[in-house]
Amino acid sequence: MTKEWRVIMGNDQIRNMIRKFISDRPRNTAEISAWIESQSSSQTPRSDIASILEMDGKIVRIGTVRRSGIAGREYPLSEWATDDWVAYHERGEPNKEELK
Repeated sequence: MTKEWRVIMGNDQIRNMIRKFISDRPRNTAEISAWIESQSSSQTPRSDIASILEMDGKIVRIGTVRRSGIAGREYPLSEWATDDWVAYHERGEPNKEELK
Protein backbone atom coordinates (compact mmCIF):
# COMPACT_ATOMS: atom_id res chain seq x y z
CA MET A 1 0.00 0.00 0.00
CA THR A 2 1.59 3.24 -1.07
CA LYS A 3 1.35 6.53 0.76
CA GLU A 4 -0.36 8.12 -2.23
CA TRP A 5 -3.20 5.59 -2.05
CA ARG A 6 -3.66 6.22 1.64
CA VAL A 7 -3.94 9.98 1.16
CA ILE A 8 -6.70 9.72 -1.44
CA MET A 9 -8.75 7.20 0.51
CA GLY A 10 -12.42 7.83 -0.24
CA ASN A 11 -15.46 7.93 2.00
CA ASP A 12 -16.49 4.37 1.06
CA GLN A 13 -13.11 3.04 2.14
CA ILE A 14 -13.28 5.01 5.37
CA ARG A 15 -16.80 3.67 6.05
CA ASN A 16 -15.68 0.08 5.49
CA MET A 17 -12.72 0.54 7.83
CA ILE A 18 -14.94 2.08 10.50
CA ARG A 19 -17.58 -0.68 10.20
CA LYS A 20 -14.89 -3.26 10.94
CA PHE A 21 -13.49 -1.15 13.80
CA ILE A 22 -16.84 -0.74 15.57
CA SER A 23 -18.24 -4.20 14.81
CA ASP A 24 -17.20 -5.64 18.19
CA ARG A 25 -18.30 -2.69 20.34
CA PRO A 26 -19.50 0.92 19.99
CA ARG A 27 -16.93 3.72 19.78
CA ASN A 28 -17.20 7.48 20.06
CA THR A 29 -16.32 9.99 17.36
CA ALA A 30 -12.96 10.89 18.94
CA GLU A 31 -11.90 7.22 19.19
CA ILE A 32 -12.90 6.59 15.58
CA SER A 33 -11.10 9.70 14.34
CA ALA A 34 -7.90 8.86 16.23
CA TRP A 35 -8.00 5.28 14.93
CA ILE A 36 -8.54 6.43 11.32
CA GLU A 37 -5.57 8.81 11.62
CA SER A 38 -3.42 5.96 12.96
CA GLN A 39 -4.40 3.76 10.00
CA SER A 40 -3.71 6.28 7.27
CA SER A 41 -1.95 9.53 6.59
CA SER A 42 -5.31 11.10 5.78
CA GLN A 43 -6.26 13.98 8.07
CA THR A 44 -10.05 13.66 8.06
CA PRO A 45 -11.59 16.16 10.53
CA ARG A 46 -13.86 14.69 13.21
CA SER A 47 -16.79 16.70 11.90
CA ASP A 48 -16.30 15.00 8.52
CA ILE A 49 -16.11 11.59 10.23
CA ALA A 50 -19.50 12.31 11.85
CA SER A 51 -20.96 13.29 8.47
CA ILE A 52 -19.60 10.14 6.85
CA LEU A 53 -21.11 8.00 9.62
CA GLU A 54 -24.48 9.75 9.52
CA MET A 55 -24.82 8.95 5.82
CA ASP A 56 -24.11 5.24 6.32
CA GLY A 57 -27.22 3.08 6.67
CA LYS A 58 -25.30 0.33 8.46
CA ILE A 59 -23.92 2.60 11.19
CA VAL A 60 -26.17 3.94 13.94
CA ARG A 61 -25.67 6.83 16.38
CA ILE A 62 -26.62 5.25 19.71
CA GLY A 63 -25.94 8.17 22.03
CA THR A 64 -23.87 11.16 22.96
CA VAL A 65 -20.88 11.00 25.25
CA ARG A 66 -20.92 13.72 27.87
CA ARG A 67 -17.67 14.57 29.64
CA SER A 68 -17.04 17.40 32.02
CA GLY A 69 -14.25 19.75 31.07
CA ILE A 70 -14.75 19.46 27.32
CA ALA A 71 -15.99 22.79 26.03
CA GLY A 72 -16.07 24.57 22.72
CA ARG A 73 -16.17 21.48 20.53
CA GLU A 74 -17.10 22.03 16.91
CA TYR A 75 -18.35 18.46 16.51
CA PRO A 76 -20.67 16.19 18.50
CA LEU A 77 -18.95 13.48 20.51
CA SER A 78 -21.39 10.73 19.59
CA GLU A 79 -21.30 7.00 20.25
CA TRP A 80 -21.57 4.84 17.11
CA ALA A 81 -22.34 1.15 16.51
CA THR A 82 -23.15 -1.07 13.56
CA ASP A 83 -26.79 -1.92 12.92
CA ASP A 84 -25.91 -5.59 13.51
CA TRP A 85 -24.49 -4.77 16.96
CA VAL A 86 -27.61 -2.78 17.84
CA ALA A 87 -29.94 -5.56 16.65
CA TYR A 88 -28.03 -8.17 18.66
CA HIS A 89 -27.99 -6.09 21.87
CA GLU A 90 -31.46 -4.57 21.55
CA ARG A 91 -33.77 -5.29 24.46
CA GLY A 92 -37.05 -6.92 23.63
CA GLU A 93 -40.39 -5.81 24.99
CA PRO A 94 -41.14 -7.61 28.28
CA ASN A 95 -44.25 -9.71 28.13
CA LYS A 96 -47.01 -9.45 30.77
CA GLU A 97 -45.86 -12.56 32.65
CA GLU A 98 -42.36 -11.14 33.12
CA LEU A 99 -43.82 -8.00 34.70
CA LYS A 100 -45.64 -9.95 37.46
